[in-house]
Amino acid sequence: MIETASNNLMNRTLRQALLLTAVCCIMPLSVQAVQWEPLARTEQHDVAIDTGSVRLTNLSRLAVWLRFTPFGEQQRRQAAIDNGQMSYRLHLEYYEIDCSEQSAVLGLVDILGPSGKRLARKKGGGPPETIIPGSVLDMAARKVCPDLEENSVSVEEDIEAPESEPPADAPEERQITEESLKLIPAAIQKTVRDPKDLEAWRELGNAYFDADMPAQAIAAYSRALAIKPDDTNILNDQGAMYRQTGDFTRALANFEKARQMDPLNLESIYNSGYVLAFDLNQIDRAIVMWRRYLTLDKTSETSRQVQSFIERYSSSAGNNVRK
Repeated sequence: MIETASNNLMNRTLRQALLLTAVCCIMPLSVQAVQWEPLARTEQHDVAIDTGSVRLTNLSRLAVWLRFTPFGEQQRRQAAIDNGQMSYRLHLEYYEIDCSEQSAVLGLVDILGPSGKRLARKKGGGPPETIIPGSVLDMAARKVCPDLEENSVSVEEDIEAPESEPPADAPEERQITEESLKLIPAAIQKTVRDPKDLEAWRELGNAYFDADMPAQAIAAYSRALAIKPDDTNILNDQGAMYRQTGDFTRALANFEKARQMDPLNLESIYNSGYVLAFDLNQIDRAIVMWRRYLTLDKTSETSRQVQSFIERYSSSAGNNVRK
């Protein structure tokens, strides 16, 4: 598990990334700045609510954004598996809450990675669901519903789910990267003070990871692996960086080594299947990995995603897939 200093580095980076992403990519220009307030803690996440963006919709519901940030590296990795995104850092959930009916509709889920980059957007919808007393949504409703009149606006100013992606070279994204870069020198100093410190090299690799500098991250992770070659977390992280540079062979080698060290390592199994299928178009080998994954996990959201992959691609893989 990554030490506290590294977690603080990631959390500071993500707070800046989330602030800028929410303002520029989600809310209309007329809405005031994001005002994140702590709300609750789940088994994996610290949850915050954006009180600055609460608005009344044309269905008389309150639109609200919640931020879910893993409170530790172990929790982040599990959330990455659950969401099917190797580079997961945190996610946002957009709800419309009906205060009178005590119900809510999930509109969007945005999965964010290093430097606040959106990795995926999942759309919700469906009928309103009853808010369970004591749940995160119940806490959110308690916080925003009493302010209904104070926060109401005309229909023309309603928050709507955005469809457009931010420009790739947006100034805000560059600012996020600059903030991440400022944190790297301190991590370098730790490696200089003690070149044999595993956690110092791990922290530096993670700092480069968050700053979207894969080549430097790979080099730092290599120094860490020279100290502890069987660290599956570092092997997976370095593999993700190899994939980002387009070196799929080395990415797979890392994931395979992690599986050799720990045959139950779900992250490495999922990662291998993902690269085989979507980077190398080796569907038959990917299905073997996906089936192996399902022997270990049959209940998570990721397992359902893996099952859907198998159902979708089995017919095109031919008869070479081992049952």
